[in-house]
Amino acid sequence: MTAEMFELRKHGFRKLPISGPGHLEWFERNINGFDGDGYDPLRLNVYLTRDGGFTTIWFGLLDSAAAEHKLGVVADLSVNLSELYEEILFRGDIESPAFGATLLEAIRVDQKRACVLKMSGKFGLECHAIK
Repeated sequence: MTAEMFELRKHGFRKLPISGPGHLEWFERNINGFDGDGYDPLRLNVYLTRDGGFTTIWFGLLDSAAAEHKLGVVADLSVNLSELYEEILFRGDIESPAFGATLLEAIRVDQKRACVLKMSGKFGLECHAIK
């Protein structure tokens, strides 16, 4: 079996309208009750990229540089959102649907809580949970 046979939509992921180099596909974990088209660069969530059989799964931002730009903290060297919020959960080949399902359960994808980053004049960087 190949990685393409592991259907991510059946496991709570949606394909993002992003094109990457080569045949790279981008996915985001669906958030129950949240109707979000496209993607938000300030949303912390579980993301997945797949290139053929090679898969990377992480919890964090889709693009930390874009988030830093949107928050206006690019010039602040003390803020590095990829260091603060990126947690690599898996890198490798998913060779079968059974392995993929077991992997998602083992890395506890369902326990990662999505939120949106915002900059507050009173508190600085805040993370607002998506309910």
